[in-house]
Amino acid sequence: MGDIFGTLIKDITEHMNYRTYRQEVISGNIANVNTPGYKAKEALFDRELRSRLHLVATNPAHLKASRSEPLYTTVVDPYARIGNDGNTVDIDREMMKLNQNHLLYSASAEIVSKKLEELKNVIGGMK
Repeated sequence: MGDIFGTLIKDITEHMNYRTYRQEVISGNIANVNTPGYKAKEALFDRELRSRLHLVATNPAHLKASRSEPLYTTVVDPYARIGNDGNTVDIDREMMKLNQNHLLYSASAEIVSKKLEELKNVIGGMK
């Protein structure tokens, strides 16, 4: 039996996992706001996005893409500005990223909730 929602639940779960990972990175930046020389970090999901957009198997004999690389990576934030003490954490920017990340995670959770509610209604209507 196939997945009744296609890949939706799997894709949203991956997105929520990324949002959780990004939350940890942002929280780490905020925790080090007063650490001299600390370089702000950013979590990237680009590698996974590129692999989904560009890998298309046009022949059944093609090899499947392997996931030997992590889905997301942490890099030094390229948009951070260096302060007098060498610290690149901008607390206002980090709080903005934290709020944005929270909103996107909540939206994903709401989508999953709605899909499961639809399933519950369908099952309830089968009585």
